[in-house]
Amino acid sequence: MRKRNPFTVLTRLRAIEEKQARASLANTRQAHERARKKLEELKERHRESIDVGEIIGAVNLRSLQLRGLGSHEMVTAAANVYQQSERALHAKSDAWRRAAADLDAAERLDDKKKQEMAREAAKSAEKALDDLMGMLHTRNGDGLI
Repeated sequence: MRKRNPFTVLTRLRAIEEKQARASLANTRQAHERARKKLEELKERHRESIDVGEIIGAVNLRSLQLRGLGSHEMVTAAANVYQQSERALHAKSDAWRRAAADLDAAERLDDKKKQEMAREAAKSAEKALDDLMGMLHTRNGDGLI
């Protein structure tokens, strides 16, 4: 039975892990972009000036204050979501880089093993050819050919 190259399987597994990490990074990048857009939208809405007129009553002033606080809370919450998505994006990016580096290392090991196997096969073929030439030479010397 022929001995199999374990690096081929390792390379295949590393390729799958790298592909999964890349897909996860893409999904996280999309979520991060959505969080950024939402934050920008809320900031813009928060910056919009509200026409208060010349004289504001106590009820209108309180209403304006509550709207401002609510808007600020929404912006703060969106900023927190954005920061979390940014941290997740960095983590996924690092995970993908590690997976890609692992894949590269496995591919190099696989190539090295394949080259070693090819050298061994060539060496075996040369030895077999030398043995065959020796047998032919021996036969030729005995007068059999």
